[in-house]
Amino acid sequence: MGLSHAPDGRPSKATADLARPIASARRSARIVGAFFESDTVMSMNFEQGSQEQPRGHAILYYRSPSAVLASYIVVLPLMVDFSKYIPPFMATQVKDAGLEQFSAFAMPPLPERVESYEVLEELARVRGDDLIFGGDIPSEDFLEAAQRVNDAVQSYAQLYRSRVQATQEGAATGELESGAPGLSVGEVVYSLMSDRDKLGELTKLVGKLRFTIEGNDPRQMAEAKLEMQTLAKHLPDSYRMPRLIEVAESSVERGPHLTELYLERCYKLCDEDYLGLQKVEEAIREAELPSGPSPKPGE
Repeated sequence: MGLSHAPDGRPSKATADLARPIASARRSARIVGAFFESDTVMSMNFEQGSQEQPRGHAILYYRSPSAVLASYIVVLPLMVDFSKYIPPFMATQVKDAGLEQFSAFAMPPLPERVESYEVLEELARVRGDDLIFGGDIPSEDFLEAAQRVNDAVQSYAQLYRSRVQATQEGAATGELESGAPGLSVGEVVYSLMSDRDKLGELTKLVGKLRFTIEGNDPRQMAEAKLEMQTLAKHLPDSYRMPRLIEVAESSVERGPHLTELYLERCYKLCDEDYLGLQKVEEAIREAELPSGPSPKPGE
């Protein structure tokens, strides 16, 4: 439905009513991004992920007497001028309220009922989200629920930005103290990725290395190996990255099959699929035997 105006061009009463919540919000608190700013930062209970390394996207859930309620928090990597996307007559109110710098939000703004905690747990694991427990909440108290979500968005966004700032300052400090270059752009990006995203990047790099080996391009081969070594610094030791890189560099005849097994092993660890991990490790042991079986066609 379009916005209506009075005959003299001024906004109608119905249109003015739409702008009233913004003015009310401005009177009660100053808005930063999509959340209200306060002087305190709430403590957050991370069940997946960590407060020291927030990923910038999180499933936030609460428990009520009768249900599990959830919302999804996103911290945008870029600031958005929200005033460009609203009707001109509301631009002044939005700018005065601080919404022109839109940077973080929760959707839905009020936590919604979900099927179960187990569904949230699995979603967070598969998607690489942080999973945060916000506490118990009365299901009928919508104002408290909105305030609790608002506080959580603010605290999570501050944690995320503090992490990014610390990473950037650490790179600059290292460069000044050692006289050597600081963290590369790749290392900063890897430090902000979830483990599953890092494995996706690793899979691409393995393909790149294999291509350079087959093309006999020493320069590109060394570059791909260096990228893999940089990524390896940001993965757990249990992934055995030095061995995976060594295998990926091995002969074209045997390397691809073993490399695929080592990659599969990393994904099993990431997914905490320990039964599948056991089977993959057994296949690796067989393939690494001096007379190990050759890969079957199609493997």
